[in-house]
Amino acid sequence: MMTRASRCGLLVVAASLLLAASGAQAGPKMEFGDGGFLTLGVLGQVHGSWTDDAKDQEDIYLRRARLIFSGQIVDGVKVFAETDYPNAGRTGTSASFIMQDAFTDVRLYDAHWAQVGLEPLPFSFENSSSAGTLLGLDFNTESIKFTNALNYRDLGLMVHGNFGPWVSYKAGVFDGYDAGVKSEGAEMRFTGHIAVNPVGAAESGWFFNQVRLDRPTYVSLGAGVDTQKDATVSAAGALRDSKAWVVDLQSGVKIADVAHVTANGAYYHWDNAVFEGKTAFVEAGVLWSNLMLTGKWSLQDPDGGDSIKDYTVGVDHFFKGHNARAGIEYRFGDSTDNVLVGVQFLL
Repeated sequence: MMTRASRCGLLVVAASLLLAASGAQAGPKMEFGDGGFLTLGVLGQVHGSWTDDAKDQEDIYLRRARLIFSGQIVDGVKVFAETDYPNAGRTGTSASFIMQDAFTDVRLYDAHWAQVGLEPLPFSFENSSSAGTLLGLDFNTESIKFTNALNYRDLGLMVHGNFGPWVSYKAGVFDGYDAGVKSEGAEMRFTGHIAVNPVGAAESGWFFNQVRLDRPTYVSLGAGVDTQKDATVSAAGALRDSKAWVVDLQSGVKIADVAHVTANGAYYHWDNAVFEGKTAFVEAGVLWSNLMLTGKWSLQDPDGGDSIKDYTVGVDHFFKGHNARAGIEYRFGDSTDNVLVGVQFLL
């Protein structure tokens, strides 16, 4: 467990890396064969959390520490992999080295691809977003209630692509990641998401970008489903299906050449061993130059239980796009009041 001195040292290291990232260029690139290449990147996010009335009110930890490998074997055959050491030093958490993603993406035809490996479940804008381009300092984890998944990932085969510039889709069949409660008789998992853009172009890459610093005007309306029969088994041996659906939104509006407003939201319905009920959130950010103000409302409403509503306000500064960022957020409402400070560097 980290001492207070080592945690303070972690903040000093993070600040130093942030300054380095603010002047850094793209990561190293190795070229080989006929059009093949591989690039290496590093994503680090250090968080400091102060929670009222908690046993350990102060907590400084390495939220993410990722090595990112991205490239292509030949034209039309791309590869992506990243490792992580999440929550290192976080109180009450046993951190370990994991393979976060590892997949190959093969072009089928024009803008349509087949992706196989350990990959983000294609369920919603939120869980399929890049951790380096989030609107807030972290994912809206209170809204995501997956079973049989590793950090929103699963092993499977997915197809994705575009129908023209306004419609994108992702859909796949997955094994159902065994996190200790998976049933031996679990059937295959089916997950998919479609996005329609009445304004602007639809994204269809590996990850969604929540804060688009090129400041386009766009509106993405989405819907997703996730289902697996006999997904989990209880200690008493009872089998439980897993079902979920979502309607969601990502959007941005350019206000002259002065500011850019981003608004994201989602409404989820869950029926599984982890959560039975609905969750939702609405968040927004206003970006002037390199300074962004943010606000969020979130809801957890279990069937037969008390609902939890929380509010979060924050401010962020981008030193060099997403390569170097620092911010602070304050959460209040039905959950315990919390202050979260975050530093991000991407090399």
